[in-house]
Amino acid sequence: MKNSHFARTALVIGALAVIAAGVAQAQDAKPFLGAWKGALSVAGTQLEIVINFKLDEANKIVGTFDSISQGGFGIKLGKIEVKDKAITFMIDDPGAPGEPTFKGTLDETGKKLSGEFTQSGYAGTFAVEKQ
Repeated sequence: MKNSHFARTALVIGALAVIAAGVAQAQDAKPFLGAWKGALSVAGTQLEIVINFKLDEANKIVGTFDSISQGGFGIKLGKIEVKDKAITFMIDDPGAPGEPTFKGTLDETGKKLSGEFTQSGYAGTFAVEKQ
């Protein structure tokens, strides 16, 4: 009887932890949600880009990347991590070599996101503004 009660209590606590984590994820992600447009500069080339972030059904941040200059649209983003005003994410496309990774920070207005971009040993920068 005691084990059954303990198991139910543990299950309820576990469910509450999952719900709390989802709410925290949604709150942390809120400043990043929406469309961002700007440029990516790497290896002497500047590309016009758009980054879109939203919450999925599980309140987890998901996103897509558009390289307007290269005609690539709706490219899935992965490994999205938000901490305070910082965000890290990767292009999650098997056709994109060298683990294209973005590490950015929101400015004090919350309307500009900029930071570092790395891919295949190349380093660059990106800067986008909320649309």
